Amino acid sequence: MGTRKDRRIRRSVVSGGAHGDNISGLLGLPEPFTGASVQRTFKLTDVPTVQALTDVLEEWGVSTKDWGKGNTKAVSKFFHEIEGNEAGLEVWKTKKGDKSMAVRVTHVLRAKVTSPDAYARGVFLFNTWQQYGDGRKRIRNGLLSEKLTLAEMPLVSHLHDVCARAVTEEEMQRIVESLTRITPNQPAPEYDASYQCPLRVVDEEFVDHTVEIEASKSYPGLMTVYHLYTVDIICEGLPTVDFNTLEFEHADKNGKRRLKYIHAWVWLEWGMIQRYLFDGSEMKERKSKGSFATPDELEAWLGQFDVDLESWGRARPSLGSSSVTWKSVDKLWRELESSQTQLERWGRNDGVPLLMRVVHVLQMKVTSVEAAHHQKFLFQVWHQTATGQIRHVNRTMAKKLNTADLPFDASTFEQVARNQVKDQLTFLADVHIRLQDKDLPTERSLEQSGVNVVKVEFSDHRFDLEDSPSYKDMTTMYHLYTVEVQCTGLPTSDFASIAFDSNENPSAIGWRWTTWQETLDILHQRAQLLERREGVMTDKIRDISDACRVCLEELSAPRGTSTADQLASVRSRLEEMSALLRAQESKEVIPGFTRLPPSMVSTLADRKGVSDDFLDGALLARQLAARGGAIRHLRHEEEDMQFQNTDMMQFQSTGLMEIEPSTKSGFCSLFCGQNLADTSAELRK
Repeated sequence: MGTRKDRRIRRSVVSGGAHGDNISGLLGLPEPFTGASVQRTFKLTDVPTVQALTDVLEEWGVSTKDWGKGNTKAVSKFFHEIEGNEAGLEVWKTKKGDKSMAVRVTHVLRAKVTSPDAYARGVFLFNTWQQYGDGRKRIRNGLLSEKLTLAEMPLVSHLHDVCARAVTEEEMQRIVESLTRITPNQPAPEYDASYQCPLRVVDEEFVDHTVEIEASKSYPGLMTVYHLYTVDIICEGLPTVDFNTLEFEHADKNGKRRLKYIHAWVWLEWGMIQRYLFDGSEMKERKSKGSFATPDELEAWLGQFDVDLESWGRARPSLGSSSVTWKSVDKLWRELESSQTQLERWGRNDGVPLLMRVVHVLQMKVTSVEAAHHQKFLFQVWHQTATGQIRHVNRTMAKKLNTADLPFDASTFEQVARNQVKDQLTFLADVHIRLQDKDLPTERSLEQSGVNVVKVEFSDHRFDLEDSPSYKDMTTMYHLYTVEVQCTGLPTSDFASIAFDSNENPSAIGWRWTTWQETLDILHQRAQLLERREGVMTDKIRDISDACRVCLEELSAPRGTSTADQLASVRSRLEEMSALLRAQESKEVIPGFTRLPPSMVSTLADRKGVSDDFLDGALLARQLAARGGAIRHLRHEEEDMQFQNTDMMQFQSTGLMEIEPSTKSGFCSLFCGQNLADTSAELRK
């Protein structure tokens, strides 16, 4: 989170439901509502009675015959919502104009309440549980939430008044100690008319506006649109420790106000709050090829998430090189259009949308018959582009799978593996080769290697969840599928290869024969190197910070002809630089994917690109292959023993060698290669 300067308004507030306007650009609505527009908005004068409301609903295809039965609500309840400005009734027309539907519209405020000091540290109040006035208790795990009335729309015109009402008149109206609760020995607190709320809203900042659409459980057949507005509310008078608040009902006919809730509030960092809010999330929407006509449409849709789009396509100064940049929105759009990735929007009905990038990758353990006997496979250690840039890779051969081929099967994996081997191993070279920009090779100037794929076997599936190294603030779920690819024509020692992209630009790839144990050593060495570099960088930052401090001390007693304004300007810049360096020195990088609850990670992992039957079949095939190999090994041993016994009998019958019974075991061991200690003893005799 951080300071106020870090805030970004990601979406404009919609004015009262965007009457008659196309709302797709602002809301990023899921299908079939993408591009929909509000065709008509009904006011109380249009439905002045319960029967009038029933007639309108029936006219627009919503049957109310089952309303009021079981857990559903009656039409009269919806009428009272409209009468009290708590909900509205609209008719939406789809983008194609071929369908119109009635929708119930509500507006909800989600408040991230904090103090000025806590706001600077990204810490907010979180409602962990509620206790009813009758003593019942339930887990809440949410932000301050308050229904908004249609009279308070557009929200931008009533933002301060809405925030003040939500804090001082509703859930946080009366502050008590964190131990306050209803027990058999502790009755519900009484309403104190003389109590004055100590809280005062000093600032509020609109964060975002999201929309959730679902079939209403209370009103069957009627779609409900939830407009969810997230606002940072900065208050004075808040306790610095965890506390509870009391919320009372409105006065009854006798003037008595009964306790409605006891709310428990704790201070938490925003990342931890998100972890709770994401629990119970469901996938609301998936975007793939054809979902966005242009990169601008994609960028507008990405605006609903907490993503620093301004940094996309720009240099990453933290890596110390201006040549390393975050990928752009245009690049992500091209990935979608080429079916290399999918985007998913996850969330609950109380907002907090989460953006998830999903990528399916095929990893190939390329080997030969001889190398497989020694459990070795090819490991890509470096990659050089046509411009001469070399980077460490340290991974097996890999290829992103085309999401248009979902669900994947064995034939898909085999075809991708064959194509990838052809692309990367057709032209082989010496392991020490380096591309020279003045003498780049071409396909016509190189001799083909003759490497040929003879067998592709599926091995396993796993997943990896991490912060995307290419797109800032985006979490990526990698579904990884491994196949073993056996080839002929491969060199027996380490080598390099030349590959060409679709524009015939060459690149060099370094390959190394390795085992799993050796790959772990390589990765361990790489990690140690990065740790040493990080240590050197930290020392440099500390030295620069100390130099800034010394410079500031010298500026405190200025000399020479410099003007006061010049010195003040230099001092201000040095102070900013020093603060930035100190923050960078002590900054702890916490991966963004750690905010995801285990239940959501499990759900994401289960959305793999192959069926459970396919995985079960592959596992069974591996088990049978391993069992068959063991049986063949035992048969070979049995045949060897029979052969050795036959030879022994021949030796004894011909008299070429007389063997004492005590030495037969050692002699047999000499020929079968086992029991080496006994064999050595016999040889010494």
